[in-house]
Amino acid sequence: MKNPIQQLIHRYTYDMRLKTKLVISHIVLILLPTAVLSGFFFLRIYDIVMKDSIRSEQVLSAQTVNSLENLISHVSSSSDTITNSLFVQDVFRIPIEDAKDKTISTSRMNSLFHLARSMTDTSLITDVKIYYDDQAYGDLQQYNQINNALFLPMSTISSSYWYGIYSTSHSTSLLCPELYLSPTEAEKNGRLAYITRIPYSDSEPAIDSSRSASAYIAVYFSRTSFDNVLSKDATVMDEAAFIINSRDVIVSASDMALAGMYYMPHSEFNSRMGMEKEFSLVSFMDSSAYAAYFPIKDTDWIMVSVIPALHITDAGRDMMTHFALIYLFFTAIAMYISFQLSGSIADRIITVALQMEKVRTGRPQPLDIGDTGCDEIGVLADTYNYMTEEIGLLMDSQKDAADNLRRAEFRALQAQINPHFLYNTLDMINWLSQTGRNQEVTRAIQALSRFYKLTLSRNGLMNSIETELQHVSLYISLQNMRYDNCVTFVMDVPDELYDYTIPKLTFQPIVENAFLHGIMTTEQKKGSILLTGWKSGDDIEFIISDDGAGIPPEKLDTLMHDMGHADMDAGVKQQASPGHIGIYNTNLRLKSLYGEMYGLSFTSTLGRGTEVTVRIPARHITDSLEQV
Repeated sequence: MKNPIQQLIHRYTYDMRLKTKLVISHIVLILLPTAVLSGFFFLRIYDIVMKDSIRSEQVLSAQTVNSLENLISHVSSSSDTITNSLFVQDVFRIPIEDAKDKTISTSRMNSLFHLARSMTDTSLITDVKIYYDDQAYGDLQQYNQINNALFLPMSTISSSYWYGIYSTSHSTSLLCPELYLSPTEAEKNGRLAYITRIPYSDSEPAIDSSRSASAYIAVYFSRTSFDNVLSKDATVMDEAAFIINSRDVIVSASDMALAGMYYMPHSEFNSRMGMEKEFSLVSFMDSSAYAAYFPIKDTDWIMVSVIPALHITDAGRDMMTHFALIYLFFTAIAMYISFQLSGSIADRIITVALQMEKVRTGRPQPLDIGDTGCDEIGVLADTYNYMTEEIGLLMDSQKDAADNLRRAEFRALQAQINPHFLYNTLDMINWLSQTGRNQEVTRAIQALSRFYKLTLSRNGLMNSIETELQHVSLYISLQNMRYDNCVTFVMDVPDELYDYTIPKLTFQPIVENAFLHGIMTTEQKKGSILLTGWKSGDDIEFIISDDGAGIPPEKLDTLMHDMGHADMDAGVKQQASPGHIGIYNTNLRLKSLYGEMYGLSFTSTLGRGTEVTVRIPARHITDSLEQV
């Protein structure tokens, strides 16, 4: 067995296309050394650019954190302003037993409302609320102004998540994401909140620590402002920046969907991202990205910045584009010269090879070359054209032989018509002649002559549907002469179908079967046969039904089995289903012409009659009279 190097040499020497082989020779001798040298410089510069891109992202993220800290500082300062106001200190920093009878100064109340309104004039702070202990204080809502419900009972927010947090801790302030707020707060006041607890002046720690608070100062602010700041940090596609708190709740994000995709609990930050404020390559579910986390001062919030690894690598590649373009320019010139030299030798050989390869998918075609030349390649091209012509003649001959065989097989099946009909009809004519019924003899002979003229005509293997209907009508007329008009025959076929084609002798064997095995086996030996037809999409369907004796279920199963095994020998089929050879041949002819989805199908009820469905494709006489 050859080793890989020997296999490569063998492929280059014997298997590779000539033009490619010549081009590779030029590349190995000229372009390969320059490519190796260029690649070395590319990798060194690429590494420098990668590190510079990461440093730039770290600087941008640090600026984003500063912006977030400024927003939070503004909110906390506003909260402190209200918390330290004379009104709040005077009304809420009192012993709990004095709360019920506390009187409120109108001037200080107006000053507080003015202060709250001045804070909500900015786009950041959206609302200010004071939730007071309604179990200790009287109804402070009476002091609310129109369109400014500053005071609300503490009981209205007792079901909120942030209230539950305060009830189990002694924190004085809490930054609340939307998840901590009640639906009413999030919808009407703001998506984020800075909430400060105001304790009673003589409050002692209690089991229910929420009862130690006389009020909660809630400063609601817009999440949009934080989202916008984070969006400025996420400058490229699929880059995300989001804030997560100590309880692993996403507070704000440049894109919530991406934040969910890059989410990780803060307990994993150190193990997965390493030191804070430094980007590291982190593997996520479907991709890798550079990620870093930045604690936000004086909060339990942490900003996480995630940059797709492709962005960093793309930045490196972009910096090398000019270098690559210059290199590719000279490479293109060298390749052009190489192709020109190789083409002068290999083009004609390649043309012959490609033309010969087309034989896999179709008929071989001669080469369309104006001048094949007089050298060895020219001889090869001329020989191929000669071979193509000979193969074409052989394929035409084979196709004609196959068509003739198919026609012969079709005619052989068509010739298997029950000869007893002719014998019996001639006996009838003889009997009519002996009894002196000359007019009926004449009519019978004319009908029989017309019948066999249509049967044995040599104008192809197909008839129009109109001609086939005439043929089956003549058959019924002859049978009624013989059996004293025992059958009523009704045809309901629209005129628009008359100009479509159908194989000869399609209806007659089916009608004969209905006549002999259906109606003539009844006790009355009388009945009716109905032939209907219509166009169904791209097909035509006919139904030939009779009200005769019907077919017993076991015989019907045998007949359907025979119809489904059309590839069996006709002699075997005739033994398997005596009396139905004409039906079988009709079905076999239709399937051989049109395919397995066409042919006959049967339904029958014993004592009530039989129904035969004929399905053929709709082919107009002007297009397909002789397609077989």
